[in-house]
Amino acid sequence: MNAHSTKPALTSNRFVESLRKHAANGKSPSLGILNIPADLRLGTEDYQAITRDAFHNLPENTKVHRLENGMVAFARSGAWENDDHTFVEHIREILTDVIDRQGLGQIPENLWNRFEWPQDQEKVCELLGIWLNEPATTGFSERFDMAEMLRGAITTEAVFDSCRRQAIVAFDDSRREILGHEIYCSLDYLRQHHLASFLLEGPGEIEILSRVLDEKVMEVSASIAPAILPDKLHLNMQIQTVHTDKFTDFTAEHNGKLIENMAIEFSMEDAIANWWEFEDACAFLHSLGIQVGLDRITLPALEFLSPRKMNVDFIKVIWDHNIVGSRRAEVAERLREFATLFADQSLILTRCDSRTALRMGRSLGVDVFEGSYIDAMLGSYLRRECKSKRRSSDKRCAVCQWAPREARNNGCDFHFRAGKVLSEI
Repeated sequence: MNAHSTKPALTSNRFVESLRKHAANGKSPSLGILNIPADLRLGTEDYQAITRDAFHNLPENTKVHRLENGMVAFARSGAWENDDHTFVEHIREILTDVIDRQGLGQIPENLWNRFEWPQDQEKVCELLGIWLNEPATTGFSERFDMAEMLRGAITTEAVFDSCRRQAIVAFDDSRREILGHEIYCSLDYLRQHHLASFLLEGPGEIEILSRVLDEKVMEVSASIAPAILPDKLHLNMQIQTVHTDKFTDFTAEHNGKLIENMAIEFSMEDAIANWWEFEDACAFLHSLGIQVGLDRITLPALEFLSPRKMNVDFIKVIWDHNIVGSRRAEVAERLREFATLFADQSLILTRCDSRTALRMGRSLGVDVFEGSYIDAMLGSYLRRECKSKRRSSDKRCAVCQWAPREARNNGCDFHFRAGKVLSEI
């Protein structure tokens, strides 16, 4: 066992398939599985610390498998006779530090699980959230029905559980103002907690999933709108979704405050691949009074875009600290040019995960920002005005803002809406 690193993350299906192959070859491995919730969001260093503890406390020749759902599995041939009490206690200390750092999550009671394969294969699959005899999704007819299968498998509650809300904040010399919020579904969280039994293959199946999620996010947005309006809600969407009956029914049923306060964001990749459909979608949405934005624009891509050909209300440019280097001056000047052309808060710098992104963006003329640093910054403001008895820290209030399910679990319905002016910097 390597004391310093784990193998690349595996899907639960692939891990179980490897156990089946070992069993078919007459091997009966002993297993230990750390049931680490994905919402703890462990970093690379945390997993390395777990591996080091395993190296020192678990039997020799124990193999470490990091799973994509956040769990960590340990397997070895033959019996497992070592006392693992010290190892488990060390892991609890690591996870406690992670919870303190992140401000959310809890350690499950069944953190450490011991199994023998294949005797306990049903228990292993139950813990991993997969079906033991899952049929292979091969053949045209099965793939043709994948959209209906996903619609049935992904409940609105599961999407709400995976929903994230990121604030869009404008800055000037003396104040910060909330312009709205982006509502989206965290694919990582959804897959790890609600789609562990599905293994999507290829861009075609992922595209089907994206369209199904568009429908589900529309349902979630409609369900939570009464509690958070008036606010400007930004929804990510596939271009094809806008041309479907589902979207037409959605706008017809909820025509009012929700539609008036809605903005739809298309990714740059989707727009380029379907340009004529993109222009038609923009015209259609504008006719409904819905704002349109072009999302996921990289800094290098700015050199190839013509602002005059973009019939959108705003654009979202991804901040990338790696761009700082030999081409910094060129990229910075192009971003400054776009910030000038898209005046009146129409250029949003996204993925601002550090104060550096905020400072450099403002120095280049950008006034509007979105990202984890912005969400964390709101924590102190939210805590100051929140009336919930369960509020405990700036970090937890920021998490309530970021994850609607956390706000509901804490009994907190507080939410800064568009137009909220925060205290002076």
